[in-house]
Amino acid sequence: MQEQHGRHAPDGRHASRNLPVSARLGFGLSSPDFSSLVAVVSDTSPLSYLILIGEVEVLSVLYGEILIPSAVEKELRSPDGPGPPRTWIGEAPPWLHVEQPPAESPEGWSLETEEKLQALDQGESQAIRLAESADSELLIIDERDGREAAKEVGLRITGTLGVLDEAASDRLVDARRAAERLQETSFRASPELYQWLIGRHS
Repeated sequence: MQEQHGRHAPDGRHASRNLPVSARLGFGLSSPDFSSLVAVVSDTSPLSYLILIGEVEVLSVLYGEILIPSAVEKELRSPDGPGPPRTWIGEAPPWLHVEQPPAESPEGWSLETEEKLQALDQGESQAIRLAESADSELLIIDERDGREAAKEVGLRITGTLGVLDEAASDRLVDARRAAERLQETSFRASPELYQWLIGRHS
């Protein structure tokens, strides 16, 4: 786990405090002490699931501005995906910003890292590239391969459950109800992880 350096977001809000992780559960959430982030980037999955359970606005409260790459916007608009994310992105809030990531990777990335990024779907790959180019303090991403690739290039990460954990710590959501709603979706997590989230806030 890595310590974060305090930085100030444009709106001056506290971005995050203690995203605790149970290494025993092997969930891989980073657990730094975030104190006002500058750039937070999200992949498709966390946005989509937070929309589906009606808690997407916690992103703005916790982090202020959220950046997404164009591929994530495209995935949210996909007719193959669920309806609520399509509706939401069609009327996206002012705190969401779509940016095009650089086409080329920065110097110093290994061939192995490039190959791992190319094996990811476009949304994940672009989110990692955007987070790196934007000097992001946090990348919100769920998929295991994407998380591993992000950590390899030095990005700090959390996921849907990590966001809900912090939101519950700030009394923005009820952890049990959020977990129950999430379990009604296609979100993949073990019962142990749901109990970890609920147990921390019961």
